[in-house]
Amino acid sequence: MKKIDMHMHTYASDGTWDVSELKEELIKNKISVFSITDHDSIENIKCMQDILRPSDNLIFIPGTELTCEYQGREYHLTLYNFNIQNKQLLDMINWTNESKLSSNKDYIKYVSGKYESISFEDYEKYEYDRKRGGWKSANYMVDRGIHKDVLTHLTDVINSGLKAELKGPEEVIKTGHKSGGYVFLAHPSYHYKNSRMPIEELEFWLEAGIDGIECFSPYNKGQEQYYIDFCKKNNLMISGGSDCHGLFIPSRKIGLPEVMLEDLNIKKIL
Repeated sequence: MKKIDMHMHTYASDGTWDVSELKEELIKNKISVFSITDHDSIENIKCMQDILRPSDNLIFIPGTELTCEYQGREYHLTLYNFNIQNKQLLDMINWTNESKLSSNKDYIKYVSGKYESISFEDYEKYEYDRKRGGWKSANYMVDRGIHKDVLTHLTDVINSGLKAELKGPEEVIKTGHKSGGYVFLAHPSYHYKNSRMPIEELEFWLEAGIDGIECFSPYNKGQEQYYIDFCKKNNLMISGGSDCHGLFIPSRKIGLPEVMLEDLNIKKIL
């Protein structure tokens, strides 16, 4: 039986590990099949492919986690086994990242008048070690002593009302398919803590064109069978992953929830 983890992050987005460190952790935790799904990034796909050896006994499925917006909320879609040189996909990823960066800058400008210890000019010069995890604006506000941690930062950003412009689900899914990849709805219980995504919303994602659902996730505890039943009824693939960010979010451990290949339906992307 092969242990599997189809959702994890490196320093290429907001995780802390490089590909060598991630490979070490995969071997240590006896994970056989895995994917890197950095947020709107394919930076470490080629890096991981370059260091894998037959003796590692690892099956790597290239992935990324794409960001979109539905009904005013941010949603994530994992994309697997796509053409990493597809121009339309790369253009969309670049557009999304530029929108996020622009939103972060707007936020810094918005709060800079409130605190003497920060300014937009200081933020522009600021650099940080990407391997600490997170992202520039969050680390800046923590390092300047304004926010005690990333969660405090996120709360303040939400309260500011500022957010990035994002593509809609249909466009993101269509672009993912044009790149030759398969699109999964990631951690569907994310917006429904300790509960489940309503059937009406699952049906929206089905109509939008997803190929599968991440049924096993730290967010889906106790709701796994609900999502599995929906997938089986609608001929969708079944995936699972830890959403591990290395040391950035210590509570999310690689390989948890523990999922075996036999628990899933991902034959098309193996």
